[in-house]
Amino acid sequence: MDTDSTAPRVLIRRLALAGVFLVLIVTTVSAYMRLTVAGLGCVQWPACYGQALNGGETNALSAPPPAARMLHRIMATAAAALILAIALIALSNRRELRRELALSAVLLALTLCLAILGRATPHAGSPAVAMGNALGGMAMLALLWWLALGTRERQSVRPTPAWIIRLSGSALTLAMVQIVLGTLTSATFSALACSTLPDCGGRWWPPAWSLSQFDPFVAFADRDGPSQAVHLAHRFGGLALTAVTAALVWTTLRLVAAARVIALTLAALLALQLVLGGLAVILSLPLPLVLAHNVTAVFILLALLALHRVLLPSHRSL
Repeated sequence: MDTDSTAPRVLIRRLALAGVFLVLIVTTVSAYMRLTVAGLGCVQWPACYGQALNGGETNALSAPPPAARMLHRIMATAAAALILAIALIALSNRRELRRELALSAVLLALTLCLAILGRATPHAGSPAVAMGNALGGMAMLALLWWLALGTRERQSVRPTPAWIIRLSGSALTLAMVQIVLGTLTSATFSALACSTLPDCGGRWWPPAWSLSQFDPFVAFADRDGPSQAVHLAHRFGGLALTAVTAALVWTTLRLVAAARVIALTLAALLALQLVLGGLAVILSLPLPLVLAHNVTAVFILLALLALHRVLLPSHRSL
């Protein structure tokens, strides 16, 4: 049975899918500009890493090219226009599209917040601004993808056991936490705090740490340099996500035939992410690898959302 048969709902799904494509470009270009401004791959590497945003002089080769900034603005404007169109369609059909109206309202609020953060980012002295920009883009992408997935009822001989749905929800929650930790690692320039694998400079636990190291509102100038605690938290989060997601994939392959393709895709993405993360540390953060690591994290989130959507009963997918 198809519950997405109305024309406005189908149109919203198509616009949302187009929005996913646009926001994916925006988040990728934004990550590229953020990493470039941070000094990733500049001439004095690694001494210049973080200096442009930490009170140092901007290296000429660390500034993002004008073409990247222009592409970012064009794609962001187009995505905002699509979100506004979705909101207007949902508002015009608010009795039938209450779910879509609620999600589009959140998307409009995110668009406004990101526009404000975008103006503050070049002059930001706090990791919170860069994190807000990155996480806001991720949230927008996730909401658009959820809209694009729609409310189609899954065809299945028997319903998915509740414990598998809870396992999927746990993996999705861990993925969100891991994205936050990864963004914090990047925003506090802690990616080079650990340059060895699997330990961190001969240690498995930071010699000294405090909650302030995880506070994104502590300015760059007030920090004691890169944080091993933040970096290791990101690694431990990756291990936890890998364990839970591996259990989810194994269970799905055995018990939920309708989701096997998504499960296999998720397993491949997770394996790729582990390889990219390890190589990035071993090779001292080459820009292409770090950017690929960012993009793969986005696709893991989308795959987990798609899997969770398939596992949910139709009455809970709203």
